Amino acid sequence: MKSSSKKSISKNHTISKFVSKLLVRLFILILAAAVIPVFVDDEIGAKMETTYVYIENKWVFVFPLILFLSFLTLLILTGRARHEKTDLNWMLSLNTLLLIIYVIMLFIRLAPLIYK
Repeated sequence: MKSSSKKSISKNHTISKFVSKLLVRLFILILAAAVIPVFVDDEIGAKMETTYVYIENKWVFVFPLILFLSFLTLLILTGRARHEKTDLNWMLSLNTLLLIIYVIMLFIRLAPLIYK
């Protein structure tokens, strides 16, 4: 048998690397798409200044905060490892997918208040 000097990269590693990079980029695009109208359209910016959301239970912010902090932690760890650790890639992918779902649900909830 021929010995190869290159490491044998599994298909799972390649897929996890691709999925994690794709989801992180998608999340950044979604955040940019949500923020850009506030700066571009003055009418939306004015509505944002006069729109107030009252939340009775302050514990509602715990899960999103933990989710976002874990996203930042996993993003830093995965970046340091240069996407070479399959487990970190999959954890980052799952975390980013949950963040994307959360941001979409938040937008659906707040869009009627902003875009009246």
